[in-house]
Amino acid sequence: MGKKAKEIVGKDAERIISELNKALADEWLAYLQYWNSAKIIKGKMASVAAKELEAIANEELEHATELTERIIQLGGKPIVDPKEYYSKTNCGYEVPNENVKKALEAGIKGERCAIDVYKKIAEMVKGKDEITYQLMIHIMNEEIEHEQRFENLSEEI
Repeated sequence: MGKKAKEIVGKDAERIISELNKALADEWLAYLQYWNSAKIIKGKMASVAAKELEAIANEELEHATELTERIIQLGGKPIVDPKEYYSKTNCGYEVPNENVKKALEAGIKGERCAIDVYKKIAEMVKGKDEITYQLMIHIMNEEIEHEQRFENLSEEI
């Protein structure tokens, strides 16, 4: 951890970077789960659901980029070894299912976990690190939107 992080967030820098890395692991695993699901799902409305899964996967990739940039700005080192995704994840990885309904349910579960993660980190940094706080609120709002999109699609099936 560099001087930069200590200057910005003081003694909590190491803990904040650790939590951001766990969220980064979640984002990479969500990206993989949704992208893979989009490619293999079958059933009613599979083509519509696949487009939505792929679009949301791309947004999860954007979140991974934003988290990586923030970790570096804080003087930390982002996770770069995919093996670490599994040991650091908060939300896990659900192996994609060919059943479109089950893939959407897995997405809903993942998004709910992500919302809780970002809420926790936002509370942790509130009043200490405004930039990280605003990033957490931004990503959390997008995760809420993802959950709603998955729920809406699931209801249509």
